[in-house]
Amino acid sequence: MRAWKRGAVAGLVAGLVAVVLAAGFSAVTTAGAAGAASPTCPLSALEKATKPVEITLWHSMPRSNEETLQKLTDAFNASQPDVKVKLVNQIDYVQTFTKYKAGLASGDLPDVVQLQETDQQQMIDTQTVLPASACAKADKYSFSDFLPRVVSYFTVQGTQYAMPFNTSGFVLFYNKKAFTAAGLDPEKPPTTLDGVRAAAEKLKAAGVEAPLGLKTDPGFFEHWNAMASRLYVNNGNGRQARATKTAFATATGRQIFTWLSGMVKDRLATTNPDLGTGIFDDLIGIGSGSHAMAIDTSASLGTITTVLGSGQYPNVELGVAPMPFPSTTATKGGVLVTGGALYMVNKSKPEKQAAAWRYLKFLDQPDSLTTWSIGTGYLPIRKAAANSAAMKAYWVQNPAYKVAYDQLANGPTNAATSGSVIGNYTGVRDAVRDAENTMFLQGNDPKRALGAANKNATGAMADYNTRLGG
Repeated sequence: MRAWKRGAVAGLVAGLVAVVLAAGFSAVTTAGAAGAASPTCPLSALEKATKPVEITLWHSMPRSNEETLQKLTDAFNASQPDVKVKLVNQIDYVQTFTKYKAGLASGDLPDVVQLQETDQQQMIDTQTVLPASACAKADKYSFSDFLPRVVSYFTVQGTQYAMPFNTSGFVLFYNKKAFTAAGLDPEKPPTTLDGVRAAAEKLKAAGVEAPLGLKTDPGFFEHWNAMASRLYVNNGNGRQARATKTAFATATGRQIFTWLSGMVKDRLATTNPDLGTGIFDDLIGIGSGSHAMAIDTSASLGTITTVLGSGQYPNVELGVAPMPFPSTTATKGGVLVTGGALYMVNKSKPEKQAAAWRYLKFLDQPDSLTTWSIGTGYLPIRKAAANSAAMKAYWVQNPAYKVAYDQLANGPTNAATSGSVIGNYTGVRDAVRDAENTMFLQGNDPKRALGAANKNATGAMADYNTRLGG
């Protein structure tokens, strides 16, 4: 990976932003972790500053999630006189990062920004991150109590860039009553993709129109590769060096594409988009009875439980199970980290950087994470939070909320399960989604579709890297 000289970055950022965004790309500079000077965290600056030091967090949390984040922030502001935090809702991750990238040229940047996990390499490339590991080192702060896979995801070439916070995971939602009516054991949901197909066949025979509501989320393909302990891109999933091509055109990849194609072709599943209108049709279909299963994020558990438990759907008893493995012989891996994380911005004044670190430590205290998890459905990413009396009591009353935590806490933490670090992650996912849709909509052969995904995803990475000189 080529690292630019530090002095060149400041003068080139504004021009690169304009050129790159005009070309339809998201990244803004070429540097990676390697070769950059070791960052420092100016903790002492807060002590010398005029109090209170005011900082801003740009976030992407809707409704109840935002309310819980505001509750925690209010508690932090009231707990001490030195730092005051203002929350600014930028609506969603895409709009948040779009505004952040525009701010690289205008100077309109927050002190902390919340971004989705797939934005990590692009955020590193901006060279505007104060790494969480730098502040942890300066503050003698330990991440040993955090779930290892969460820390591993946000650590690239020895540097942990983001502070983990809102982590979720994919799970299998299913209708226990539909399972019972089809002669299936409602307490034994399928654990593999073959098991999902077998259950779908019985549900179809029992009158369920399309047993599986299949969201066309390319993230599923990434998870199934990780669950089979397979890399998604080269160079150690982009963690040893910048990713330059995919690694998913394998027997495992073909098996997954073949399964997806067969489910739709045999009318055991119908698809709905993972973006825009119709994004929740897979879950709504469970309520209407047109589906009996769906794979979706645990972050939607609170909403779907409220809706389906409202009394309007007497034929639904919602079950939640771990995300099915691709096969019984591919259970060596584990699910990936999904959701978002918090980045401190090194363009802020030193006292604001120190203030940001104090705030992020508060958000990741065990009691804060317990409040956050119970209020939102996101996972308690520290063992102390998961083992707290409040969290345990909540899980006893709401066992479905523990499923995603258990599957993330179990299994190995390695290059495959730590997830991919990709510059043009959007381009790679678009290539996979488009290839899958050629199977669903045009009947394209799975092997040919996988080849197209491989070619176009690799092309997207190459284009990104070339534009950035990496």
